[in-house]
Amino acid sequence: MTLNKLYDIADREKISVINFKMQNKAIIGQVDKEYCIGLNYSKINNSREEKEILAEELGHYYTGSLYSSCMPFETMSRCEARANKWSYNVLVPYEKLKLASLKRN
Repeated sequence: MTLNKLYDIADREKISVINFKMQNKAIIGQVDKEYCIGLNYSKINNSREEKEILAEELGHYYTGSLYSSCMPFETMSRCEARANKWSYNVLVPYEKLKLASLKRN
């Protein structure tokens, strides 16, 4: 999936993606029942990294795995794992991964 398609997904879901200066590279939040993804573009090195980060933040949205910093570490870890799994499946669909593996062998 391309970076532009990820931005299209965010647009279709009415998720604002904004430049947000913070310590981290990205954050997703909900304000007044609307989702927003903040990307700290000054800390993102290239478009590949931007794509990976945006996919992971969209993964939080699609899996419903939002959390706050006051939650237990185990809860945060489960939310991150769900979001990452979603992003992996979007960025490298299983069939493409399987085909690449077969070509390698």
